[in-house]
Amino acid sequence: MWKVAHAAAAGAVPHCEKEQTKIPMSETELKSPRRQDEDRRREDVIRALLARQGQRLSQDVIRNLTNDLGVSRATAYRMIKKFRTCGAITSPSSRPVGRPKGARVLDPAREALIRDAIEGFYLQPSRPRFSQLVREIARRCSKERLPTPNWRTVKSRVQDIDATIRATRRNEPAPVDD
Repeated sequence: MWKVAHAAAAGAVPHCEKEQTKIPMSETELKSPRRQDEDRRREDVIRALLARQGQRLSQDVIRNLTNDLGVSRATAYRMIKKFRTCGAITSPSSRPVGRPKGARVLDPAREALIRDAIEGFYLQPSRPRFSQLVREIARRCSKERLPTPNWRTVKSRVQDIDATIRATRRNEPAPVDD
């Protein structure tokens, strides 16, 4: 398989993997012609299916497709969607695992608590340490009977605040722009 290069550096963000420059991911993936053949076979099956069936696909057609390709129903729908938008599919193993970078999963009550603690406690001229902020948030969460967020979560929320604003509110020297 091929890993997609980051196109944002070039100034354009393409919608389709085929429009992007491709870079090999690893030697083991380059040496696997069986994987490449399977991906081509899956793409051919989906292309033929869509040519035969058109836009509307019945549950029986999807069931047969999942049996033919050896994938789940959800994966089959993802492959069809990818094929319709790009004209190609990627193997399920090439999809990233886990949450997308920058995803926020805290409930609104804890987000508000963290925001209030940063505003009312951390962004003060007395310049409390970050560890004190984390303890303050843990104390407030305990008081509200909420689970305590991880320190990395708190750190990301602090880093989301503009550095100039942080420095001004904490009476710190202004950050140097590079």
